[in-house]
Amino acid sequence: MRGELGTVTAELAPAAPAVLAVVAVAIAGVMAGAQQVALEAAAGDAARAAARGDDPAAYAGSAAVHVEGGVIVCVVLEETALHGALVLRARSCADARGW
Repeated sequence: MRGELGTVTAELAPAAPAVLAVVAVAIAGVMAGAQQVALEAAAGDAARAAARGDDPAAYAGSAAVHVEGGVIVCVVLEETALHGALVLRARSCADARGW
């Protein structure tokens, strides 16, 4: 029995990097999801601002802003996540007539 002390640790040690990688990917996915939700909210605010005639970039933060004008004003925000590995996009439209 004494000769087997520490064998569980020795057997699990090679699996530790894989477990850490899975945890890191899961955390990065949650962070990207939260960033997408915030980008969707900012796109809505920016579209309403553009429909009023205000500057939509004030609501976009660091995201790139693309405005499509007309009676219905649409704003597309683009931002990178995960150090540039993922491009997030959010689009929202608002009625420029004010109803």
